[in-house]
Amino acid sequence: MSAGLRTSGTPASDRKHWAGVALVFAIVVVTQLALVAALGTDVPFLDQWNVEGTWLYPAWRDGSLHFADLLRPVNEHRTLWTHLLNLGLFSLNGQWDPLVQLVAIAALRAACAAALAWLAGRGLSRGGRIAVGVGVAIAFLPHLAWHNVLWGMESHAFFGLGLSVLALAWLGPESRTRGQTWAGLAAGAAALLAMAAGAFIPVLLLALAGLRLNETRTLDRGWRRWWPELVLLLAALALAGITPRNTALQAATMADFFLALGRALAWPHIGQPWAALLLNLPLALAVAGRLTRRRRAAAGEDFVLLLAGWAVLTAVAAAWTRGGGDEFAFGVPSRYVDFLVLLPLANVWLLVALVRAARPQWHASARVLAAAWSLFLFVGWLGLSAEVTRRLIRPRLRDRDAPVRLVREFQRTDDVAVFAGQPRLLVPHSDADTVRRVLHDPRLNGFLPPSLQPERPQGPLSRAVRWVLGR
Repeated sequence: MSAGLRTSGTPASDRKHWAGVALVFAIVVVTQLALVAALGTDVPFLDQWNVEGTWLYPAWRDGSLHFADLLRPVNEHRTLWTHLLNLGLFSLNGQWDPLVQLVAIAALRAACAAALAWLAGRGLSRGGRIAVGVGVAIAFLPHLAWHNVLWGMESHAFFGLGLSVLALAWLGPESRTRGQTWAGLAAGAAALLAMAAGAFIPVLLLALAGLRLNETRTLDRGWRRWWPELVLLLAALALAGITPRNTALQAATMADFFLALGRALAWPHIGQPWAALLLNLPLALAVAGRLTRRRRAAAGEDFVLLLAGWAVLTAVAAAWTRGGGDEFAFGVPSRYVDFLVLLPLANVWLLVALVRAARPQWHASARVLAAAWSLFLFVGWLGLSAEVTRRLIRPRLRDRDAPVRLVREFQRTDDVAVFAGQPRLLVPHSDADTVRRVLHDPRLNGFLPPSLQPERPQGPLSRAVRWVLGR
């Protein structure tokens, strides 16, 4: 992304900005739907069997589901909006269909990308807005975040991301209206019920307030201005105190933690944790310059710093809560990509701002270094893209319906040996008994995904989605 320093706020430029944002939305949603069409199935995967198959839909069907139940944690997260979305799709469609969920996720994810393009591009020159749009569109291409794109219960990631971005955008400005304050407070509270990362919002806003206080050395109304952040912080602490932890997956040693954190902060160079130092150098220089009051913030920089901080805290939380599992031992789980990608985007933005603010005699050297840094980032993106294509996309393209055949064979034979020796991504759940309970639950008779009850007519949303996907 580019940090264009010249501003343009005419109605014509605003209309063009909206057109560019709409184009970002279209690019993300079309490419994501293309990947879903090529690789997606309607077979539930992993926690979907537990959360949706053994609890949510059966409880909804027999009338035992209460609103308070929707607020209970799923691991570290409270996923109220995902539960409501899934129940809405289930009710409208008349059956459970992960493909319908994947299309809804495509719209949510594209909306997050469009919001980022709009908010990060406000006030920039035309060239700056174009660069922001291009950067966001590339960052949100779906293949590197395939877990979020192809797993039907991952809508919580985009409720969490979108609501957090809105809260930071509304509460972050030094001068905000009453409407912005209340809208930001509502978005922040809603983010706490979307995923655990909503708790980072007040922490980051208070940290930004501290940075500004260091720069101005004046205490402007103190807590009276910061009361929304303090309210959100208290709410986050209250929710954290009663949320269970999956201790089996936590980092067992500090070495595990720092290895996982290095991989996350080095994205896309996930195999070289040391790269985190280089890739986040623009962020470090920008913050250090402001802490020492040697530079002033560029227009729009505070919002970019908030995005970067949100990504960093997400990486820290993921490394701590999941650093003991085998996923971080080999790389970074793709379900974190849509959060971590904010960090290289922010670093690119800050890099351009630093180069433009450099002294004239240093411009040439700064541009060369910036070009080398950008090339290093792009090579990592290409390398990770090639690996995902080789290990996931090509095998799945050759046999997309393998998960469907396995589950249907298990459904027919009730023999767990069906899953023996199969690649991990083809096995619907590590516990065959969980799959068995869902398949034989009388409350879901006639409401299972279409591939698992082919003799029954498809629901209206299922038919529409298959038409959109060309299936």
